[in-house]
Amino acid sequence: MSETAGSVANYLSRSARKYPEVPALVSGARSPSFPALSFAELDQSVNWAALELIKSGINRGEKALLFVNPGPNLIIWAFALFRVGAIPVVIDPGMGIKSFLSCIKRTRPEAMVGISRAFWISRLLPSAFRTVNKRYLVNPGRNGRESKFSHAAPDLQNQPEGLAAIVFTSGSTGSPKGVRYLHQTFDAQINALKTVFAMQPGEIDLTTLPIFGLFNPALGITSVLPEINPRCPALAESAHLVHTLVKHEITTAFASPVIGKKVAFVCSKRGIKLPQMNRFFLAGAPVPPDLVEQLGSVLTNGRVLVPYGATEALPVSWTDGWQIQKYKNSTLHGEGSLIGKPVPGADVRILPNVRPPLGNYSPDHQTLPEEEVGEICVSGKMVSAGYDRMPGATCDARFKIGNAEFHRMGDLGYFDKTGKLRFLGRKAECVYTKNGPIETERCEPAINQLSCVKKSALVGLGEMPNQEPCLVVEPLREVVRQKGENVLRKEILEACNSLFPKYMIERVFFEKQIPVDARHNAKIHRLFLSRKWTKRVSRKASLGKLI
Repeated sequence: MSETAGSVANYLSRSARKYPEVPALVSGARSPSFPALSFAELDQSVNWAALELIKSGINRGEKALLFVNPGPNLIIWAFALFRVGAIPVVIDPGMGIKSFLSCIKRTRPEAMVGISRAFWISRLLPSAFRTVNKRYLVNPGRNGRESKFSHAAPDLQNQPEGLAAIVFTSGSTGSPKGVRYLHQTFDAQINALKTVFAMQPGEIDLTTLPIFGLFNPALGITSVLPEINPRCPALAESAHLVHTLVKHEITTAFASPVIGKKVAFVCSKRGIKLPQMNRFFLAGAPVPPDLVEQLGSVLTNGRVLVPYGATEALPVSWTDGWQIQKYKNSTLHGEGSLIGKPVPGADVRILPNVRPPLGNYSPDHQTLPEEEVGEICVSGKMVSAGYDRMPGATCDARFKIGNAEFHRMGDLGYFDKTGKLRFLGRKAECVYTKNGPIETERCEPAINQLSCVKKSALVGLGEMPNQEPCLVVEPLREVVRQKGENVLRKEILEACNSLFPKYMIERVFFEKQIPVDARHNAKIHRLFLSRKWTKRVSRKASLGKLI
């Protein structure tokens, strides 16, 4: 049975009692940006911050926009909001100001906890903040560490079904949505980290995604905050990441494939091994088999783990790196990326790929059989409670089978003959041709293996269901200089038609840099590329007719 704490803040209090002197937050920057905080000191800082919020009138059940820089302040003030029973609203800083303001306007927060820049933005662009009637200005240099308290802020006991937080998706294939996290959602995720992935108190985590810093204090795990700009993690310095892993004796890390590539490259080039690491999670986008092999070779006593999930449901399934290598040939021949078996408590079904909404089903409804492609759907306590103030989007993403509510992941996949889940790409990015659909993960892994290709994207030109499949490629610049675009294009087309003749791909377009999401720097914006190249091809065709 899973352990529950009623509130994420209560987990921190437990860790502070059990491991008072163990470091909770440590700066991984070259010039430490903050002094290390033990679990007792972090709990004290959260207590101080909670009392400050109470003084400012921020009450239980109120939505509070959390607008601080990633780092210790994000963790301290998020836990403080949990402690007073308020609902933190966490919005990805990399989504751009227009989307950011749209998210605030839709959520209608009653309070704001933010730095001075947040206050300036709220004054310059007041329409998005019109519902905010309580504000607390965070002083980045003050965290209450040295303060003495006459009393402690109460740790509230919340109902498992109560709303705990609103966390926004990145909006990589649609508009960002505020996901409603219940207390039982956090409980299920924390329990999965302990039972499925064997994360233990005393471990040290490289926390590359700020939101994951909320789990570590609950688990008694030290968070080392590396020198990474969360708005653009791809710019993180590779050598310094490895230096941080070695210096702080990191035992576990959760990162996007982009960060994993940086670590693997430096370690391989310099002959560095990481024997202290127990696991390296790679998530956020399909993980190339070669990356698993490269990274696995430097984890002499650890494993590469690939969990599958989304902001709305995490984790759904997972697989070990060695299995990805074992199934490498099938992945490169169009059978999809391996994402393993469902975690305990996750009921995963493959249902027909149809437009939303999806009607409710009877308890004996039969989902699609093995090897038949459909949409991945999941039910369980790790699934969040729909979208905040978006009933239409919630209706589109949810349906019931009996009494169990399922979330539609928006991903295409299937169960193979061994019962393992295969990922074939986003439903919205599937290319629909007159000869049938082509999922992005059918051919991209093989094209990405070509020595001249850095990154590729399968996109459709024109309108469904008569799209023309084509490839958009980000080539290695030195290869372009050596061979020229025409020769390179011919080589890529020949390889593609040799591997996948039935797809009849006849066009290859080059991009200096394929656009990706800000959070993981790995999710390709294929829909943007589809619109861009459809317009260009149409324009050229029109000019040709005139000539």
